Amino acid sequence: MSIQGIFKPKASGSGFDVAPAGVLLLMADCAYGNPAKTAPKDAHDARALVDGVLAAARAGGFVQYDILGMLLSRNERSARVAEMAVAACNAAGESALLEIFAADGMA
Repeated sequence: MSIQGIFKPKASGSGFDVAPAGVLLLMADCAYGNPAKTAPKDAHDARALVDGVLAAARAGGFVQYDILGMLLSRNERSARVAEMAVAACNAAGESALLEIFAADGMA
């Protein structure tokens, strides 16, 4: 899946539909991006969500969780990171992701 597949414009033209991998990438940006743009508590919460998704992906058999975690912590943006984020979310599974997102108040 490409970046365009992760962030799809809504048919109505207002906003985007964001796949779980997109949420992971956005939270990684909040956690590890420019600290001037994110309050410390919000960055901490975003790191917890990223860690939760990576733990669920590992439990689901995603063996590159550590590599993806390192790339996310470097705030690397590339097609490779996007593809790994999709694979991690697929491995984590919908029910685990819903649980993680709900615990963070997102679902």
